[in-house]
Amino acid sequence: MKIILYPLMAALILGAWAVVPNSIEQAAAQQADDDEERFRARFSRIDINGDDAMTRGEYTVYRVATFNAMDNDRDGILALPEFRDRGRKPSERRASRRTKTFERIDQSANGSVERAEWDGYANRRFQRMDADEDNEVSFAEFVAYVK
Repeated sequence: MKIILYPLMAALILGAWAVVPNSIEQAAAQQADDDEERFRARFSRIDINGDDAMTRGEYTVYRVATFNAMDNDRDGILALPEFRDRGRKPSERRASRRTKTFERIDQSANGSVERAEWDGYANRRFQRMDADEDNEVSFAEFVAYVK
């Protein structure tokens, strides 16, 4: 009985291990597909004419709209809660990342982000995304930047 069970158990264990790498690869592939879809959706919101190239003009429209959407009290200045929360309470991890970003943007260190600071940040960000310096950000450049 033991002689039969041990090989059977070994076969089951080895069979299970053979499935695990495949499952991991499938999960990684699915995550990559999900990321690609998410990145494509974000890029498409900025690429107004859908030509698969984000121009500085399209990015300007996006950055103005983003600032206005976050500026809840319409005073032309972003307070940390407006920037961090964006209408709903974020996870702790996201809130921490947004707080650090806010502090980088707030170059005057006065606890608020004025439109000029936001515009400067957005311009620097566009320049970093535009790896080939052709004044357009391709989808590939965008993905390389946001990953």
